[in-house]
Amino acid sequence: MISKTRIYQLVFGFAFVLSPATFSLVAEPCGTMITSFENPIVLKTDWLFRKGDNLDWRDETVEESFWVKRSVPDYGISKTENLTGYHWYRCSFYLPENYTTPVEPIAIQLGRIRDIDEFYLNGTLIDKTGTVLPRLEVDFQKIRIYSLPTHLLKPGLNVMAIRIYAATNLNGLKEAPTIAKERILREAAFSKEAFAMVCGYVFIFMGIYFLVGSIVRGRAGENFFFALFSIFMGIYVLIRTQHRDILFESFTWSYVAELLVLICLPIFFINFMHQYLKIKRNVVLLVYEVFLLVLFVITLFFRTPKTWILVIALFNYVLPVAMGLVIYLFVKNGRTNIAKVKFILIGIASLLPTILIDSLSALEIISMPGTLYLGFLIFLVMISIQLSNDIVLGLENYIEQEKELIQMERVKTGFLINLSSEFKSGMEKIKKAIDNISNTNSFKTSTKEETKVKAKTPAKKKTKTKSGSKQDLDPIKQAEDHISYMGYMVEEAVLLRKLEDKTYIPFYESFSVAELIRSCVSSVENHLEQYRKNTSIEVKPGDLEIYFPKELLFCILRNLVENAYQYTDPKTDISIEFFNRDGFHQLIVMDEGMGLSQLEMETIFQKFVRGYRDKKNEIPGAGIGLTLVEATTKFLGGTVSLKSSEGMGAKFTIRIPEKPKK
Repeated sequence: MISKTRIYQLVFGFAFVLSPATFSLVAEPCGTMITSFENPIVLKTDWLFRKGDNLDWRDETVEESFWVKRSVPDYGISKTENLTGYHWYRCSFYLPENYTTPVEPIAIQLGRIRDIDEFYLNGTLIDKTGTVLPRLEVDFQKIRIYSLPTHLLKPGLNVMAIRIYAATNLNGLKEAPTIAKERILREAAFSKEAFAMVCGYVFIFMGIYFLVGSIVRGRAGENFFFALFSIFMGIYVLIRTQHRDILFESFTWSYVAELLVLICLPIFFINFMHQYLKIKRNVVLLVYEVFLLVLFVITLFFRTPKTWILVIALFNYVLPVAMGLVIYLFVKNGRTNIAKVKFILIGIASLLPTILIDSLSALEIISMPGTLYLGFLIFLVMISIQLSNDIVLGLENYIEQEKELIQMERVKTGFLINLSSEFKSGMEKIKKAIDNISNTNSFKTSTKEETKVKAKTPAKKKTKTKSGSKQDLDPIKQAEDHISYMGYMVEEAVLLRKLEDKTYIPFYESFSVAELIRSCVSSVENHLEQYRKNTSIEVKPGDLEIYFPKELLFCILRNLVENAYQYTDPKTDISIEFFNRDGFHQLIVMDEGMGLSQLEMETIFQKFVRGYRDKKNEIPGAGIGLTLVEATTKFLGGTVSLKSSEGMGAKFTIRIPEKPKK
């Protein structure tokens, strides 16, 4: 079971974090009777205040006629008098006659005091922060928690005195002093800054991550500046916590470092935005950077509280310039890059107000410390979301490119294999043709010799020889067709590249359409060794001649006819029609083969896509034939349409406008 003491410690810690107003509910006036230190005692009213300095004012008995009663906190600038220099606060409390020494050490928390303070209990100096002589050393960020020696506490009247030296016209107590167990006070002080410390380390590690990423991946632009911004922000947050005393021995140098880091933050962020949006730097940014450089030098060499106030004031005065530069970047480029900056906009909307509030808090115009790291945490989350989206999109693009490269590599390999196969087949048939030619020549030679012999011998009965197949009758023509086909494969690959690069220049000429179609069909039949009797060719009128790029029309014809032959049974019908109508050349190639599914029809014209999945590995091809048909047709200003269904064949219709004679 949780003890009451532990519950109280938790409540007290939350009270420190949430609001000073919480203490007003349990505040006590000076002169109160303290019967127990189990609960914190907040001394808020009836403090005695006096300007000036006299070490006798630390004693238990002092003439109080010239002292003024005050309630604390009373920090700020006096409107009636200049309180720069020394001033004192006194407060008394009573302990009961049966007072016993507490088991745990007791302490008093004074909060942050501007600038130098000494704390006395019953006339004895307990502790102090900062020095006036021989050199002014101030610390207005340290939380003053001073232990109360138990041997100085006594039954009856106890008097506390605080001697404060203000180096500027800002003076007074920022918090109502609280007496409690020292452990509880320090735990509460730590809990108030725990979130800030965690954020500080998160910012630094995040910055290191982006910095390493920018170096490893070679992207030293936006990632580099964002890394510096994140690291400097983490350092700034940690300096403003109890890490100040860990990182620096002197408050002066810690505060100088804090201001130097603060001055660098706007520059890093604006340069990050320029790099992220790919925008050139302008003159306003250059002037702003020069101004901040001057502030940087002033802060580095003039290390006095008045100089610090001046630097913070000037920094705040030009802070709207930084905001204006950021707004300008988004107005100029945000609309065209809204998907790229939408989360950054949300982050900036959260960050800029906290920067202003934190600067005003540092200037001590308002008291809302600790807001900057909260705003930057939101900003960092938004940036992370934005960069994550960019990374995901980049990864998706990379994967798509990889898929395309793999597909292209496969197609290239397949194309080379197919090309090699065609060359091998062509060379074999050329060799066969040469052998046939040699055999024919040998036959002629032997015939001549036989004729001579026959002239000497009685004539014998003639015998009929059976005529061979078509390829046997014309081996030279078949070899020529194979050589031409190998040339077509190379030429069409080059043609597709030129069409895609828009560098192809067509050559117009007059020719007979019927002869071109018959030549194309003959070339395909010789190459595939399919001599079909069920291929019909119809040109209207039969003697039609057109003025057209012959090479392009032959390319369209060859790929459509070859597909019809390859993807249909040799017994099925193939129809080729060509005619002019309404100012268009129209070519129709129709077969009664396996047909295409709806899904195949949607992708069949894409590069490297092939239909008939169950047979595409058996049929040679690189998947660019129909792509070339479509590209060629579009180049000529025409359209290509496909009608098909599975098991019902396919019908390709090409419509190309007639070109006027040149």
